Amino acid sequence: MASMTVYFDGLCPVCRREVALYQRLVRADRVAWRDLAGDPHALAGESFDTATALELLHVRDREGRLHIGLPAHLVMWDELPVLKWLAALLRRYPRLRRAFERRYLAFTARRPGLRRRTSGSGHA
Repeated sequence: MASMTVYFDGLCPVCRREVALYQRLVRADRVAWRDLAGDPHALAGESFDTATALELLHVRDREGRLHIGLPAHLVMWDELPVLKWLAALLRRYPRLRRAFERRYLAFTARRPGLRRRTSGSGHA
């Protein structure tokens, strides 16, 4: 069984590239990758819906806890040897973490694919 599950926006080209990089960096049995745009059953059994999941990255850790937004990234980065240091750095320095989170929230509000989805011409 995977140690965690990552729910990502497969309509976002930046998100797809980021996930593709992460998939090359981590063993396949460590993470279950769920493309919200490409898999209509990606959220089966979850307590949140697609619209909520598309707002920010959602990650369910190995203990079953749900992490959303930058905390989800930190949990995911803990599994990636080349990014584990970044997760530790952001946890150690709250001001840096807040700055990182502001940039993340600004990006997610305008990320590619979001406009197509909200205009009704993309996937739900």
